[in-house]
Amino acid sequence: MLNNGLLEILLLAQHKAVPKLALHGKRVACYARELAKELGQSPSFQKHIFLAGLIHDIGFLKLDIDFSQIVRDMTLETDPDLVKRHVNASVYLLSKIITDANILDTVGHHHEKFNGEGYPDGLKGEQISLAARILAVADLYDAMMVGEMFGEDRSIPENVARHLDYTASGAELDPKLVKVFLGILQRNPVFYLPIEDNDLNLYKLVYLTPGKLELGDVCDQYGTVLVRKGAELTQYTLDKIRLNYPGQKIIYVPEPEKT
Repeated sequence: MLNNGLLEILLLAQHKAVPKLALHGKRVACYARELAKELGQSPSFQKHIFLAGLIHDIGFLKLDIDFSQIVRDMTLETDPDLVKRHVNASVYLLSKIITDANILDTVGHHHEKFNGEGYPDGLKGEQISLAARILAVADLYDAMMVGEMFGEDRSIPENVARHLDYTASGAELDPKLVKVFLGILQRNPVFYLPIEDNDLNLYKLVYLTPGKLELGDVCDQYGTVLVRKGAELTQYTLDKIRLNYPGQKIIYVPEPEKT
């Protein structure tokens, strides 16, 4: 397992090099852990897959890539050789500091597809480990939700969920996992960025429910406030957030007012 100090160095390096990719990893880690939890996996499994999610794209740091020139999301329509190279580079780098074969396998096979047409080994169905299949669901969902990962477009949640259900399920993704994940999405998950005891600035996944919003302001990825802390959330508001607002939603704790 990776100690906290080394993990902090990896996350800082990733964030300094490609901030959007680093944030992608933090969100994927949350989704993957939540899906593992819904499947009844052990706390140890959940911890491992969260770590794998955080660092699954670390191999991009080893490649000579001008990220400003990449205008399509990395998961959907990218040069297959680039996909294979970043996966192999991730495993190569991590194998120097991690001895856990399960984490290395999860990172190394998160671009395999359920129909056997993925990378780097062309594994099919349950030949792909459960952890890698879970990470694939989380990775594709987040990549699609942010639209062009290195551009500005953002996707509508309902459209992304429909793609997972009708297009990716059984082809790219394990259909059983997609069904469970779609159930999670129905519960209005948003990311929460705590201030206290959170040196790595990691997100937690929380669910919006009717009632007073206590944690902080619900914002979109641009930082635009959608709902202020203290507001009363109605089911209508929750449905609007889930169905209509593009991109990922994040709860920020407002800065205390200066006196």
